Amino acid sequence: MRINKFLSLCGVASRRASDEIILQGRVSVNGTVLNQPGFSVSESDDVRVDGRKVQLPAKTKIILFHKPAGCVCSAHDPQGRTTVYDYLPSAFRSMKYIGRLDLQSRGLLLFTDDGDLLYKLTHPKFEIPRSYYVWTTHPLSRSDAQRLVDGVEIGENERGVMEHGHAEEIFFDEGFVEMVLCEGKNREIRRMLEAVGYTIRDLKRVTYAGISLGNLPTGEFRELTPAEEKSLRKSVQDLGAQE
Repeated sequence: MRINKFLSLCGVASRRASDEIILQGRVSVNGTVLNQPGFSVSESDDVRVDGRKVQLPAKTKIILFHKPAGCVCSAHDPQGRTTVYDYLPSAFRSMKYIGRLDLQSRGLLLFTDDGDLLYKLTHPKFEIPRSYYVWTTHPLSRSDAQRLVDGVEIGENERGVMEHGHAEEIFFDEGFVEMVLCEGKNREIRRMLEAVGYTIRDLKRVTYAGISLGNLPTGEFRELTPAEEKSLRKSVQDLGAQE
């Protein structure tokens, strides 16, 4: 690629400003000082600005995984249970999951090695929407659904502080409801439904930040498509602009 584009992608300066830096004789490639902005380089070249080596940022990955019920969101489990990482190739084991699911919950789980993306998709202040299909032992009434939208106490957290949970929206379907939440408290949906007298028999996350599980088989994973990744990163950029 052209050297000005390379420097721009490395975060040195804009392409136009990079041209000026090159003309000033501040850029070298493989030990040779450049004076022409039109020079082309590859990732294997030794590119330096003012003697400091610059490199393209490592390409991050985002993985969509269909978590089965009965596996743990953890890198290591002291009880020896199957973890979500047991389903991933070793090359992906350093990636972090985005928004954990409890042991018996199933469905969409995202993984990434992008720390900024992870932060913005999990911190409560960004209110990232995620939706779940919920099956209960007896049908949820519309009055109790409204209570969940209004908000209910769901017990104390590990610090002894009383927590509240609420659903953004609840949609009724044949045999189950779809609940949309914008927080990720521990076992939040289970605790919310217990608070209004229901027991969950199955819980499946189907979307997260606009990314859909689709028909990905249980226990399988795939990388996001370029369009999905672009959409996800665009939503994160919009969040950053609101801070």
